[in-house]
Amino acid sequence: MGWREQVHIGELTVDAFIMSDATIAGDRTTCIKIDKDAEIGLSLTGAYTTNGIKVNQGSLKVHLHNQTAQTYNAEFKMDMQNVTGIEFGITETVEIEPGGSTPANRTAGGARGVMSHIRVGSGFTLTGGSDFAVYGQYQNLGTLNGSALYAAAGYLLIGAGGTWTEVAEGEVLWLDSHLASTVSAGSMHFLNITNNGTTTFDNAINIRAGNKITNLLKISTASGMIGANASGGGAVNFTNMKLIKIDLDGTTHYIPAAQTVAFA
Repeated sequence: MGWREQVHIGELTVDAFIMSDATIAGDRTTCIKIDKDAEIGLSLTGAYTTNGIKVNQGSLKVHLHNQTAQTYNAEFKMDMQNVTGIEFGITETVEIEPGGSTPANRTAGGARGVMSHIRVGSGFTLTGGSDFAVYGQYQNLGTLNGSALYAAAGYLLIGAGGTWTEVAEGEVLWLDSHLASTVSAGSMHFLNITNNGTTTFDNAINIRAGNKITNLLKISTASGMIGANASGGGAVNFTNMKLIKIDLDGTTHYIPAAQTVAFA
């Protein structure tokens, strides 16, 4: 069963449909509808230590339609006031518990913790601009000054715990492409590192291996990237060579990169 009544939210008066599991005759697709233009449509005041909004056995969906001039279509803003300890802005946890309350094994399928899509509508053509499915920015408007301070625009972690007996592959970061189009102009990259500021970075990539990484990298099924084995020994002649500077355990070394390599 259910009932309908007017709910006052600040200066707003809205129609609210309060429902139970029983079916109510008529259109009940909207539980709370706010039509009046106001600075705050819905305000929750208080310390919600458990749930501010709770949905049982359903989906919480927020759809923003006909957005034309908004800088942020959906914005979550928090004022962090911690001096020590860690505060989390948006925390999303997906509990994988196959079989519900009964322990069970999962044999297929999967889960996506955070999934972001940018989709260009059919029939549209983009000739400029930049679109990123995931964008992270660390911006400092104050002062950073501390040897124990770490700042990063993105951080990915495989946590400790559990039993890892066998996996097909395990990665902290997986880059993949299902693109099947022929790109006739421009460049395509799996990883693009750019520096558009004036700060000089010490390294393009910093690896702290902890003495537990076997190889720098593994390359397979890359016939266009790896040449054939060169037979024979003797001298090796590098022509038009440049040296790539690297740091190995605090000591500068160089990797030769030549336009041609000949074996005597």
